[in-house]
Amino acid sequence: MRRIQEKERISYCGINCSTCPAYVATQKGQENVRIKIAELWSDKENQYDACEITCKGCLEPWGKKFRHCAECQVRACAREKLYDTCAECSEYPCSKLNELLQTLDEKISRIDLDELRRNNIAG
Repeated sequence: MRRIQEKERISYCGINCSTCPAYVATQKGQENVRIKIAELWSDKENQYDACEITCKGCLEPWGKKFRHCAECQVRACAREKLYDTCAECSEYPCSKLNELLQTLDEKISRIDLDELRRNNIAG
């Protein structure tokens, strides 16, 4: 059974912030890494500048967020409902979460919200 370690910061949608390149680069003050991430994550639909690759984690009520995190409907919904993760929601998995998970890069580590939900319901 997967247990969330205290050092891990898990976002509402299940991203493990402690392994997210934007979060880690922000925490370590690595401007050169943020520049590389902006280049890697940019595509035809989304262009990023290094200043946008700044994130203190979506669970934080204040502070800089990665552009998508600041405007994320999943984050807004979970915060409104006072959930730690979407796994707690009676509507899980909803269309907002499914749409977000389809757009996340596989390189960003996520926890298994299904497993977390099963463990929370069983426990």
